[in-house]
Amino acid sequence: MGKDKLLRYNGGIAANAVYYDGTANRQALTYFLTGNLNFNIAGLYNIPLSFTYSNQDFNFPNPFKFNRLSLNPSYKWVAAHIGDANMTFSPYTLSGHQFTGVGVDLTPEGPFQISAMYGRFLRATEYNEEEPQAITAYKRTGYGIKTSYDFEKIKLGLILFQAKDEESSLENPFPVEIGLAPKENTVVSFESEFRLFEKAQFRFEYAISGVTEDTRLTEARSESGLLSFLLNENITTNYYNAFNASFNYPAGNGVLGVGYERIDPDYKTLGAYFFNNDLENITINASQSIFDNKLNVSVNAGLQQDNLDKTKSSDLQRIVASVNLNYTASERLGINGSYSNFQSYTNIQDQFDYINQVGAFDNVDTLNYRQISQNANLGVNLITKKTESKQHSANLNLVYQNSDNQQQGETIEGGNSSFYNGMLSHTWGFPNNALNISLAANTSYNRIGIEDKSLTFGPTLAVSKQFFDKKLRTNFSSSYNTAFNNGEQQNNIYNFRLGATYVWLERHNFNLNALSLFRNTELANSNDFTLTFGYSYAFDNFKLKFKKREKVPSNQLRTLSFRHRGVTYNGTMEEINTQLTNVYGSSKFASIPTFKKGELNQNLSFVKEQRKEEPYKESAIIFLEELYSYEDFLKLYDQALYEVILKVQEDMLEIDMALEKLFVIKKLELDAHPLKNKSKDTYTKEDKSQEESYLALITEEKDRLEKLVGHRWMQNQFNNFTSKETIERPIGYLLEFKRGMSEKAYLMYEKEPDLQKLKLFLENEIIDFYYKKSLGIVNPETFELKYINKN
Repeated sequence: MGKDKLLRYNGGIAANAVYYDGTANRQALTYFLTGNLNFNIAGLYNIPLSFTYSNQDFNFPNPFKFNRLSLNPSYKWVAAHIGDANMTFSPYTLSGHQFTGVGVDLTPEGPFQISAMYGRFLRATEYNEEEPQAITAYKRTGYGIKTSYDFEKIKLGLILFQAKDEESSLENPFPVEIGLAPKENTVVSFESEFRLFEKAQFRFEYAISGVTEDTRLTEARSESGLLSFLLNENITTNYYNAFNASFNYPAGNGVLGVGYERIDPDYKTLGAYFFNNDLENITINASQSIFDNKLNVSVNAGLQQDNLDKTKSSDLQRIVASVNLNYTASERLGINGSYSNFQSYTNIQDQFDYINQVGAFDNVDTLNYRQISQNANLGVNLITKKTESKQHSANLNLVYQNSDNQQQGETIEGGNSSFYNGMLSHTWGFPNNALNISLAANTSYNRIGIEDKSLTFGPTLAVSKQFFDKKLRTNFSSSYNTAFNNGEQQNNIYNFRLGATYVWLERHNFNLNALSLFRNTELANSNDFTLTFGYSYAFDNFKLKFKKREKVPSNQLRTLSFRHRGVTYNGTMEEINTQLTNVYGSSKFASIPTFKKGELNQNLSFVKEQRKEEPYKESAIIFLEELYSYEDFLKLYDQALYEVILKVQEDMLEIDMALEKLFVIKKLELDAHPLKNKSKDTYTKEDKSQEESYLALITEEKDRLEKLVGHRWMQNQFNNFTSKETIERPIGYLLEFKRGMSEKAYLMYEKEPDLQKLKLFLENEIIDFYYKKSLGIVNPETFELKYINKN
């Protein structure tokens, strides 16, 4: 106390508005307001405040909260989360689920650390007859605690999480068909981390989750479970286990590692929005840098299988092997390549064929499927000229994918597909004129079976220019693509993008972007227009002046100089402070999430507090690294999402036949039922005894049909993603998904930088997102059987 200013505060506000006129089902005008404010008291206490607000119409009641207000004060090793917050204890307990309440992280120097939270996870949402697709939910509250203790040689941790629905929170009745029941969940997890052989690191986590699916029932469970002293059990209570272990050993300039994960079927926790379960993963990885670190080689292999309890009608095994190479030949030439081989085996246990077989060897292996997928990628980056006035570079990227679906060892009809994509671009840069021009050409060729062939190609032109001492940044791009199917032209697509950002008085940032898209097909033409306007204002280091300004210390007048990512920062500390503030406030970093800006504001304030040269440089570079971290993540995010989409495309090809077969089985069973096409008025006593099973059969057949047609709609959507460019510059549903998921994915990855977990997270999210979209679009009655004899 007394060594620093009594009160400081900094932060920023931002407003964005989007106008849309087109064929997509979205609001014409939406706006978003975000802000963050950080108070610092006497240089000891930090109290960050953030908020978000939007007028976006979600069209239905829901138990989730989209407009948020959060307060995150901190003091040394104490950090609190107040309001609308989210915390992550582990993937199997509490994992990023938003709650309204309080949380705390205590991380003192020493062996003991603890985190805790309490809050409301879902708000009560009554059933709405006018919106039958809306989500009805009980009020759900929960609490959790995570502790760990480091015994120097071994670190042990324990997690407890509990959540429960309040039955009395809903007053109005709702249909039984929606399947809603109040639930209760208790999860206990044990964690450990220790070193072997000095360098090797071993980690593991074991979690057990007890879930009571319907707390209204009073019938007791046959036997008490392991967590019965924490969980109210009844006949609907089930227990699930999850185990994850990894071993990594540094070797040379790389690392060797092996991992194992097993998650019980139906494993769930109310502390996560969704969960992958019924899987067993074994992974092996190795990486090494050779030839004076010019060549980086990484090899990965994995085996995954499901149906762990042998209750499903199918078994699935996946084998993945991949090799990635990155070679830096010189300062001007870089080459990267990768190859992966994906194999999966599905054995569907067809009970209908089994029951009706005549001989012991009928139908043997008729439902055993094998899929082999190969992926190869080659990228070349070449700087053709590099002077003070001219910087020219070329980029070539080639992609090959092949998928072969086999049944009984032979390729099924239409089961072999190949995909080729090539992109060539050249960029002319003129630094003295602040001008960049890029010209690119993209071609995609896809072949399915023998006869189905599609071709898409087109050029792209992009120009960027800076004016008024780089305060005004403008960009323009245009592209044209045309698609052919079996030699016949299907469509022409033109798009034009125009954007500008302007920095006024260092702290005010304005941006304006327009996109016009034109689609021409044989059936119809359509136009889409999107206009986005944004404004942000950053303020920092406002001070309450209780006394006259002190004389600037002489060391503040010295000039410093350092470089970061090719940019030189030069001048006095005050001048560099201004440079750092300008960089932070530039449009390049306008999309940084609000929660990250609070941390950056603190870092920047800390930089400005430094008075000595070395600490100043060190803290400034730390600030810049944190500032660029979100931009770095977005590149990784695009790559991860692209790889996830490729994987989903492969998986969809694999399970399409299985879904159709399962539907046909149930349809045949329904057609053969004695009550089929029989009037209810003519039911005999025996017919009435079968009515319940008949209605259940109708429901199950309808459910399988919805899954089949929904899957095929999703498959058509995903088939449009033919290159990485479609991921980097998305439109439609993909744009909606990508925007809505980037911040959540960044928060997850920042807390736990595990690329595989990020991909798994994105895979679950995008499948769930598109499946929900399909429910209101596709018509279950309009479909065709692809594989089964229609007679």
